[in-house]
Amino acid sequence: MGLKKILLIIGLVVLGVSVVIEVHAASGLKGTAYIAGHGGHLAVVDLATLKPPTRVGLDRIVLTEAGSEMEGKIAGMDFEEVKKGGGSHGTALTNGKLYAGLLNGKVVVVDPITRKREATVEVGKKFCDAVVGPEGAIYFEDMADGNVYVFDPKAMKTVDKIPVGKAVCSIAWTENVEKAYISDMPVGVVHVIDWKTKKPITDIADPGMTFIHQIRFAPDRRHLWVAAPNEYGPGLSARTKKPQIVVIDTQTDKVVDHILLPDDVNLHDVKFSPDGKTALLAARTYGDDSLLVLMDAKTHKIQKRVSVCASCHKPAGVTVSIDKGSPLLCGLAIDWKK
Repeated sequence: MGLKKILLIIGLVVLGVSVVIEVHAASGLKGTAYIAGHGGHLAVVDLATLKPPTRVGLDRIVLTEAGSEMEGKIAGMDFEEVKKGGGSHGTALTNGKLYAGLLNGKVVVVDPITRKREATVEVGKKFCDAVVGPEGAIYFEDMADGNVYVFDPKAMKTVDKIPVGKAVCSIAWTENVEKAYISDMPVGVVHVIDWKTKKPITDIADPGMTFIHQIRFAPDRRHLWVAAPNEYGPGLSARTKKPQIVVIDTQTDKVVDHILLPDDVNLHDVKFSPDGKTALLAARTYGDDSLLVLMDAKTHKIQKRVSVCASCHKPAGVTVSIDKGSPLLCGLAIDWKK
């Protein structure tokens, strides 16, 4: 805060005027986060200020109508369907465009500058994550049929389909692209496949993974972080485990750590800052909000929580009608600024 502003505040206080100043401390990060949600839109957060989104017209990008991941078909099973729309879930940023996978299997292409939808393409059935692969294709993981759909963003079409599991949610590759890791949400396992042959190598299971979401390699490119909020127990039973990050050593394909999180930090996705020092988590409170959480990647201490839903919903008088009234965030895409 500048000297002139401080002196002005002192003067007003002396005169008996009550002053409230909203200050957003610099985060040290430079970029824009696009966070998908079941409400069918992307919440937009400036990482430099970490100011909660409040402006309905500017701090969100509308993609489709609302929808929930636990409706319709999941892992081949039929659940109650409240909404027949998409809901957004995972988004990839490449070639200056956002490619959003929806919960109805469609892909929506958006220009992040103009905020306009440029195309909608039928691809799969019910998408979770969207990940740019090593060769530039976008990989959409399907929770309805367990396939990974390979989408060519230049040709705007599906070029391959890889059957993997029951309700797959994310994919990540080793640095040498010899192995791929794919999370299977309700099964609670991470499938390891030989990327050249597409043949299974092993499945990684752990008591800390009963219901998992998206996965990312840590900055060391050896350890894989698994988002394990564990909203359900084994076989979609009642919850038995706390939300956590399960860490896998990909040289041995063994679980080597569990990072326990607060009860209201049910993470769905994780990304790392370019310097590797900060982990950014898209997390659900299962209350009236979802959060963008900043964590020290080394000490695992939470540094900052940013309201991403309630900050916009409450002033606008928005009431969430799906997911038991809780706004749920999903995948996180970040445009890092140099």
